[in-house]
Amino acid sequence: MESTEAHAEETRTWEPKIAEQIIKLLEERRKVSQNGAPLLVGLVGIPGCGKSTSSGILSSILTANEIRNIIMPMDGYHYSLAQLQKFNNPVEAIYRRGAPDTFDSGGLENDLRKIRYGKEGVVHIPGFDHAKGDPEPKKFLFERHKHSVVICEGLYLLHRSDGWERIAELFDHVIFIDADVDNCVERLKVRNLCIPGYTKEEILIRCDKVDRTNAMIVLKTKNKAGICVQSTVM
Repeated sequence: MESTEAHAEETRTWEPKIAEQIIKLLEERRKVSQNGAPLLVGLVGIPGCGKSTSSGILSSILTANEIRNIIMPMDGYHYSLAQLQKFNNPVEAIYRRGAPDTFDSGGLENDLRKIRYGKEGVVHIPGFDHAKGDPEPKKFLFERHKHSVVICEGLYLLHRSDGWERIAELFDHVIFIDADVDNCVERLKVRNLCIPGYTKEEILIRCDKVDRTNAMIVLKTKNKAGICVQSTVM
């Protein structure tokens, strides 16, 4: 990865340029290796910065260039509510869901390693139903003969503790989406109204307490990314 000094601040319409970089990296990979390993791209940013939106744009541009790809959302690796109930303080764990230790980082790492180094023809990837509040097993399917790029989007792909220490090294390229924390928290106060078990007032408080705390954790990993771009949804 590039050093902090080499980071470049891109314009608000950065996705086409990043897509060009991904295509170039893929072409270089194919020149030196025919082992079928896909290019792993990480898209990191604080809650509410538009990771899912930008992942979709990147995917569409790559598809338009005949680059078959798949989006791998980190959200699918949330611990289920049943698993959180087994924490030492389950009420507290459920309330701060979204913190680094409330994800199955080991499961994510295992699937990334299967995709990058494994021989399996397919790898099942979980999704997440925000309305139900639990992961959905086998929501997405990575197919080795089909997908040459995997776009993994999430909060903690560059985090270096809580079980995330070995994940960053699995990516070929990592992009950090920079965004204003206050603006993102305000967006979350609308988006998170679908979370079950909370009143509107409780959601507003939770966004300021939990999501803001998680955002600050993510921001500390910004200088570990290969390139920093500006959020396109602000």
